[in-house]
Amino acid sequence: MDFARLYGAAEIIIPVLAFLAVSLHKFRTGMEASWKGEAEAYRNKVERQSEELAALHAEVRALRSENAELRAQIAELLSR
Repeated sequence: MDFARLYGAAEIIIPVLAFLAVSLHKFRTGMEASWKGEAEAYRNKVERQSEELAALHAEVRALRSENAELRAQIAELLSR
């Protein structure tokens, strides 16, 4: 194989490999940014749901307390 053919092949292959390397790097960087965005959105959703769950727990506790008071009042009224 002579050097002219080797040089001609390298002249084609090297820019293609450089293009593929740059494209792969941009793709991976884009995927990382995308995954980071998804993770942040998921984290925000989890935090919001945790806050909602805490509020629901507090509401259930308040309702149970009110229910106990009402049952006591009903029992008192029925015992008269």
